[in-house]
Amino acid sequence: MEWLSKMNDALDYIESNITGKIDYCEVARVACCSLTRFQRMFTFMTDLTIGDYVRFRKMSLAGEDIKNTDIKVVDLANKYGYESPEAFTRAFQAFHGMPPTIVRKLGIAKKYQPITFQIKFDGGSIMTGSKSLVRIEELNHMKVVSFQVNCDRPETLAWNQLREWAVKNLNDYEARRYIGFAPKGHHPTGEENDFHEYNAQMVLHGEEGLNTTLLGAKVSDAPKGLFLVGDVVLNEFNEDGTLDIGLSMKKSSQTIYECMLDMGGYDVDFDGRTYLEEHLFSKEWFLADNPSKVPVEFKFWLPIKKK
Repeated sequence: MEWLSKMNDALDYIESNITGKIDYCEVARVACCSLTRFQRMFTFMTDLTIGDYVRFRKMSLAGEDIKNTDIKVVDLANKYGYESPEAFTRAFQAFHGMPPTIVRKLGIAKKYQPITFQIKFDGGSIMTGSKSLVRIEELNHMKVVSFQVNCDRPETLAWNQLREWAVKNLNDYEARRYIGFAPKGHHPTGEENDFHEYNAQMVLHGEEGLNTTLLGAKVSDAPKGLFLVGDVVLNEFNEDGTLDIGLSMKKSSQTIYECMLDMGGYDVDFDGRTYLEEHLFSKEWFLADNPSKVPVEFKFWLPIKKK
């Protein structure tokens, strides 16, 4: 795939210019995409920002310089593009866990190897190294218990209803699969705090879905069709420092869509369908007095069809 080759070209450019300051606009140009798209794709594929990756590589190489030469800190700061020895030392200690003088004395330094993207197909997944970038999944003939609400900020209410039901009735609730979606979209009127529908669902196994209810919860059909599934990278924050899940979801969905375009042979399919949000809950989330304080991981399911 040409886009992956271009991403590797950009990494080669970074490695060739790792001393001094990296021009990120030039990195994106080498990758043949906008800076915004490059940053988004890189974070999606590595779980790192491009700035963190460059800093890790600089500090890894600087550690080797400290161990193996008598170079001065002021010269290292200049070599790796830092404005002052103090700024370099702070970055060095944050990475290695000790200042340059101790690394030199002990002869021990942390290493961070350069990244190379390699792609392979594993069933329906597209992999970069051992990390699953996206996968294609088809849902058919699956049953779920469904908690549907229609109110302001319905996601919290729907998931709390499902959480309380699961803890009360199941022993393996933390091992189940959970999918949520807004049938008409989040904030369909365009207002931030408007009423809309939201479904929180748990996938059922075998005979659990044979009846119309299960332990007092409504049983219904799971969404059907082909989906492109990818991780949501949670790296967007509100002004008060809290995680902005909605914006993180939006940015990751854009990257997953771009992956679909690069794959070729598929198109989005919103004809009577909508995207899904898979929630990966921990046992702590189920048992917490305030589950909103417990981290949750997400996967974004983009509805697609073959061209």
